[in-house]
Amino acid sequence: MRLFTAIELDERVKDDLIRLQESLGRYGRVVRWVTREQMHLTLVFLGEVADGRVAQVAEAVQRAAGRVEPFDLTVAGSGCFPPRGRVRVVWVGVEERSGWLLRCQAACAEELASVGFPEESRPYSPHLTLGRIRDDTTNGALRNDVDRLDVEQVDQHVESVRLIQSVLTPRGAQYSTVAECPLKA
Repeated sequence: MRLFTAIELDERVKDDLIRLQESLGRYGRVVRWVTREQMHLTLVFLGEVADGRVAQVAEAVQRAAGRVEPFDLTVAGSGCFPPRGRVRVVWVGVEERSGWLLRCQAACAEELASVGFPEESRPYSPHLTLGRIRDDTTNGALRNDVDRLDVEQVDQHVESVRLIQSVLTPRGAQYSTVAECPLKA
């Protein structure tokens, strides 16, 4: 089972992300846009996990969530990965001033490491993926338009973390929630 931990997005946040995708619609032949159902804020990607370990993983995520206070995050800013050269990912930024988002991600990574999943070597960079590009043939136009996006600041209150299964299909990844773990009350 292919798993990751994530924060589910409010419908109004998804509405704003769809609006941003539509504003970049002329790149539809180049960019594979993330669908509304696929929109989320990834915390930790686990990859393939044996079915027999799923309960252990869910318990680790539950412990992590219990260590974190509910918080508010703000969708703001946009950019591309990598920062230079041909674009591979178009993203929207996430800000959270209290530090609870980074603590939430770190708690998930630590609890999952305690049950045998290695922590990511790169620092966590919270972002919401709008689209992926296999071959950027726009000669910098896409990057320039992403840099000029009018991203409205949209706030969202976060009260839980989800353990999500990702099933890869010819139409793209299909997600389903394995466990929803509330943050500390």
